[in-house]
Parts: sequence; C-alpha cells; structure tokens
Amino acid sequence: MMTPEDRKFRATDAKQLLDNKILQEAFKAVEGHLSMAALTCDPDNATKAQRIIISQQLLAAVKREITRVIEDGLVAEIQIAEIERKRGLTSIFRR
Repeated sequence: MMTPEDRKFRATDAKQLLDNKILQEAFKAVEGHLSMAALTCDPDNATKAQRIIISQQLLAAVKREITRVIEDGLVAEIQIAEIERKRGLTSIFRR
C-alpha cells in the first residue's frame, strides 16, 4: 500500500507524462490512425472492425489510468493536509 506522499509523487510523474508533448503527439497520431482505419474499414469485416474498436478502447483506457493517478494524487494531497492539521491540533492539546 502506498503512502499519501508516494501517491502525490506518482501523480506528479503522471502529470508530467500526460503533459509531455511527444506523448500527446503520439496519442493524437494513434487516435487519427484508428479513426481513419474505422472510416475505411470494410463493413463486412467484423473481425477488423472489432480490433479497431478494442484498440480505441485501450487507448482511452491508458489515458484514463494516467488521469486516475493524477486525481489520486490530488486526493492524497488533501489527506496529507488533513494529517498535518490533526498533528497541529494534537500538539496544541498536549501543551
């Protein structure tokens, strides 16, 4: 199990990855290729159409997973702040 700090660091890495211009270009290129393949696919070729759809779904899933890691890091930041706030309250009551 990862600590909130670990999750926050992972989120930073994921954000840098998602913001990477080369990765963005790669996603767009693959999306474009898959869209063109879908448009030009023979409607009678169900196997090929299914592979194109699965590829589109996988590409979307990769983006979703990177976004999920970023969002988890935001939640971890809130948890860290809450832990620090509780520690501050505990030290006040100890005095």
